[in-house]
Amino acid sequence: METNRHILIANKLLVAMSGLTRWTKRADHYRYEQHHYNIPACFTAFKWTKSRIRHILSILAYADDQGKIEFIEDHMVADFACTSVRSLHNNLKTFEQNGLMTVVRHFPGVITIQLTDYLENYRDLFIDGATVGSKTGYTSVWHGLLSELIALDNVNTLRLALRTIVQVEKDVHVQSNEQAILTYDEIKGFLPKYCGHKLAIQKMMSGLKFLQVSLVEDSKRFLNIVKQNISLKKRFQDVTRPLLLEVQLSAAQDSKQIKEKDRTEVQLSWFELRKRVGEFFDFDALKVNRDSLFSMSDTFGAETFKRVVEELKQAFLHHREDLVYSSTHKLFFEEPIFYLHQRLKENQTKLAIA
Repeated sequence: METNRHILIANKLLVAMSGLTRWTKRADHYRYEQHHYNIPACFTAFKWTKSRIRHILSILAYADDQGKIEFIEDHMVADFACTSVRSLHNNLKTFEQNGLMTVVRHFPGVITIQLTDYLENYRDLFIDGATVGSKTGYTSVWHGLLSELIALDNVNTLRLALRTIVQVEKDVHVQSNEQAILTYDEIKGFLPKYCGHKLAIQKMMSGLKFLQVSLVEDSKRFLNIVKQNISLKKRFQDVTRPLLLEVQLSAAQDSKQIKEKDRTEVQLSWFELRKRVGEFFDFDALKVNRDSLFSMSDTFGAETFKRVVEELKQAFLHHREDLVYSSTHKLFFEEPIFYLHQRLKENQTKLAIA
């Protein structure tokens, strides 16, 4: 079973796993993260240990778009999470007891997992009739980055990493800033007190190799950043001793950049196919929309898609208009999206075996 290429995780879950801040009193108000992020009680009912964080991330990596993993061997989840099978079963019991999921044990070593209220709790998506809304959003995590998060050996470094990618999502991907900003007050608020001093924070940040981190030490640079970002002023408790970190996610691990690149390549590949075979077949009759192409791109990637399109192109060039009579390609003309999805999955499986 393959993991998802892009794992969508609600910001409220990432915040809950990193630990809620103790810094609640602000200049003119109180700010409680459980209320601010709309975090369900089940996410704060137990302590988030390193193995529990790893197991939730691993389950999300395998879950389908309804939050379900059917008939998976338990050792696959445990191995992906870098834990023992026994640890996995202990944590699954805790998750079930607190209402995060249901687990069905079909056979020794074979389980099915259904995440409870998947869209609301794990994606922060709320459906109201024909509209879909979000309260505090979600973060798209590249599967390569997820593996790096799971590999982090220190639980506090892992917590810091989870908070950082939430901040990158807010500052860079939502607000379109060049860099994300983390303040000392925010970081020390959710980390345990014994590791909340500046040198410890800097050491942990330096261990996150998928981030480009720069420490703001110059007072002019600090003031310039605060002036440019009005909301940043509210994120300081004591600006007489500030620690400000500018953070960028490596392009190779940035889910958004990877998606945009793959989607562009997939569109170009599809349009090239239309152009080459358009003289003897009307592609508009297939009614393949852009969103469907994007969905396949996000799931399987540009390289796998281009391989399937090349196969189609060669079949068209060989059979021309007679391809419509081919039993092998009949499904393409009847249900093109289903055909493409089927061929993409077959190609992905071949690559995994190879």
